[in-house]
Amino acid sequence: MKNKWKNQRLWVKLTFMVLITVALTVSVLYLLLTNRIYEATQTQEEEQLLSIAEIVAAQPLVIETLNDGATNPEVQAYADQITETYQLDFVVVMTMDRIRLTHPDPAKINEPFQGGDEEAALAGQETTSIAQGTLGQSLRAFVPVFAAENTEIGVVAIGIKTTTLASIAKKTMQPFSVSFAVSLLFGFAAAIFTAFQLKTQMYNLEPIEIARLLEERNAMLENTKDAILVTDKNNKIVLSNLEAKKLFHPLQADGTGGDSENLVGLPLQSLLPVAQDLQALGGPSKPTDRIYHLDGVDYLLSVAPITVSKKTVGQIVLMRDATELYLLTDQLFNAATYATTLQTQSHDFLNKLHVIYGLAELEEYAELNDYLGKILEPAQEFSHRMIFLVKNPVIAGFLIGERSKFTERNYPFMIEVYPDVPPTTDHMAVQCWINIIRFLNQFILENQLADDLQIHFGFWNERLETVYELQVEPAMQERLAKELHAPMISQLLKKVDGRLEIESNARRVRIFLKTAYREEKN
Repeated sequence: MKNKWKNQRLWVKLTFMVLITVALTVSVLYLLLTNRIYEATQTQEEEQLLSIAEIVAAQPLVIETLNDGATNPEVQAYADQITETYQLDFVVVMTMDRIRLTHPDPAKINEPFQGGDEEAALAGQETTSIAQGTLGQSLRAFVPVFAAENTEIGVVAIGIKTTTLASIAKKTMQPFSVSFAVSLLFGFAAAIFTAFQLKTQMYNLEPIEIARLLEERNAMLENTKDAILVTDKNNKIVLSNLEAKKLFHPLQADGTGGDSENLVGLPLQSLLPVAQDLQALGGPSKPTDRIYHLDGVDYLLSVAPITVSKKTVGQIVLMRDATELYLLTDQLFNAATYATTLQTQSHDFLNKLHVIYGLAELEEYAELNDYLGKILEPAQEFSHRMIFLVKNPVIAGFLIGERSKFTERNYPFMIEVYPDVPPTTDHMAVQCWINIIRFLNQFILENQLADDLQIHFGFWNERLETVYELQVEPAMQERLAKELHAPMISQLLKKVDGRLEIESNARRVRIFLKTAYREEKN
């Protein structure tokens, strides 16, 4: 039964819960009201019975009959009249010896009064009580009867049966019973309406489905590599994932946690001042993207609104490290360059052989010498050397592409490769090395430092070793050192267990870069 209840749908549970709550509340109120009305009816009847008993006790006929100490037809008729007029169940006139002089049942006249609750009245007090008599349980009122000399000569007892009292209370409660039934019907309708309303607001999902979605959402947020921030309509952060906390509260140098304070509750502008500009640019309902530079690293910043029931309740901010995008773009470009170079060499190889053979056959040695000089131009020689000495096509293609950037600006770009660079399966190491070299080459080109550039590149002891030698003015040396110690370079070096050192004198700078590089095993 318990498992069956657990398997019930949410709207059924909500309906029963609300209905039971309403029914229990209304029932308790009904019982309390019934009890209160019964008590009020009893009190009212007691007061009324005392008033009638006082009238009977003051009648001269009753006083005369008690003085005589014997019943008579006149007093019995009077008692019957009072009983009928006030809808009572009995009117009894008794002597001080508890002998009845009147009674609805003539056979009970001149017999002792039963009940035991008349003692106070025999002592001269007006009382009311509920007791068991010859007619059953009844509500009674007792009033003493006094003679002219203020001497008690008997007691008048009148009353109604408790069943009659309950009937009176029931008539009083009849309108409330109708209200109770209407309240239950209304409660049932309200229970169904409330259940369906709550279910609609919960997008018709069951609790177990909501729990699963919540767990899935938390897993997605915590395991994604993108930093994610969720804000409310006041641009205060209400949710952040682990990557966001690492980004804005990074680790200390000793590896211990930095500022462990939660990001929840902080204004978004305090972490991302550009977020306000993005929101203004995109508007309240349009997602926007922008490259954002933070601590030396480029991020693809995306801001999108969160809409619930066609109302914007906040926004979600995603920060993706653009380094991987840059690396992927470079990798594709370098691979394309490498493939193009191989294709060109394969296509031209036979043509060149035919030309050389033809010139040799015709004994045109001067033209053959000129032709050989042309095919051994530096650009072609560089491509051939890179393909031959660098067995990693991604690195070879990258270097060929970098040389084209330098030659476009009329700068030399020659690399001495020793020993040969083997292939590898460690793509992360290759990408990080390419990104560092690309950054360094870009700085050299932007600041026109490539006139006397010398590059040495090789593979030693499971590491790539790269050495740059160039002439740099002292003022530019400080700027170069600062750029090479930027957070982005530090992060890349940390990923590949790398080390970067700078040696400089008055006009000459040597940059040593060593990064991990695992040779591919056959």
